[in-house]
Amino acid sequence: MNRLHFSNAIQFAIAGPVLALVLISMLVFTVPNPNPAWGNFWFIKPLIITPFITSIGGVCFYFINTKKTKSKFLNLLLFLSSALILLFFLWIGTVLGLDGTLWN
Repeated sequence: MNRLHFSNAIQFAIAGPVLALVLISMLVFTVPNPNPAWGNFWFIKPLIITPFITSIGGVCFYFINTKKTKSKFLNLLLFLSSALILLFFLWIGTVLGLDGTLWN
C-alpha cells in the first residue's frame, strides 16, 4: 500500500476544480440571453460551487488511487471507480451550481 502524501492530495484537490472551472465556464459564458429574473451576477454561483464540490471529488480520486494492489484488474477497477466518483462530484457540483438558473 502506498503512503498518502498531503502535497499530492492538494494537487488533486486543485486539479479537480480547475477542470470544473473550465467546463462550467464554457457552459456559463456561452449563454446568449440569460433570463433577467436571474440577476446580473447569476453566473457567480456556478463558478464558485462547482469547483468547490469537484475539489472533494479530486481528493477522493487521489485517496482511492493510492490503494494499489498486485492485480492489474483490481487496479483498473479502482481507477475506473475513482474516475466515476470524480465525474459524480462534477455532475453534482454542476447541478447545485446551476440550480435556479440553467438547471431548472
